[in-house]
Amino acid sequence: MAQINVVTGASSGVGRALCLQFAAKGERVLALARRADELETLKAAFPHLIAVVPCDLASPAGRVAAAAALREEDEVRALVHSAAIASLEDMREMTSASYHAMMAINLEAPLFLTRDLLPRMAKGGRVLHLSSGSAHRTLAGNGLYCISKAALLMAKDAWNADLAGSGVTVGSAMPGVVIGPMQDAARENDHPSSAVFLGFRDDGRLIRPERVAEFLYWLLRSTGDEAFAAGDWNIFDEAHHAEWLDGPLSG
Repeated sequence: MAQINVVTGASSGVGRALCLQFAAKGERVLALARRADELETLKAAFPHLIAVVPCDLASPAGRVAAAAALREEDEVRALVHSAAIASLEDMREMTSASYHAMMAINLEAPLFLTRDLLPRMAKGGRVLHLSSGSAHRTLAGNGLYCISKAALLMAKDAWNADLAGSGVTVGSAMPGVVIGPMQDAARENDHPSSAVFLGFRDDGRLIRPERVAEFLYWLLRSTGDEAFAAGDWNIFDEAHHAEWLDGPLSG
């Protein structure tokens, strides 16, 4: 069998950086995202190791396309759910459409893609949910995002309860305050919690996606199953920095 890693949200940010991290280690990657042009640019960096599938994982058809891209001999060593959206919306103004759009990519996509790829997972394979501080606390204007991330964190424990003894383990990790469009939007003046996100920047807590990728790769490859599945790994927790971090975390 030929092992492969599957990464969602691969066209930018942490997802893209993790694809490059896998490939730099000589590992094959199936990169999934909606933006075909950016996926092709990613593939060009390691054309023999990175395969790409433009697809919308919020739809059943997109998830079918992702699963169909695996070769018959492929087994999934790691499935990383990096794709997510955030939107500025007061809970009093939410609509059925805005609720379903958030949950479709932040919760339904990882739930159902994991279900669909479980038969292709390697023995000892791992599924990793990208979590957020928003799974643990709520900020004004961020309610639906927080709800989706809290549900995804509980889904990690639900998967592990049902997958006990299967050889597949599910973990969760908070990548911190990652430099990129999501943080840029949160610092806009019309965001009711913009002061909080401006504080992250001014305190020097912003982290490059490449640094997050190093953390996630270590977590996937160097922790035991019990530790991997426990809690919600926080990139800011200094207890594990000596295991993988070389240089400053932020900046």
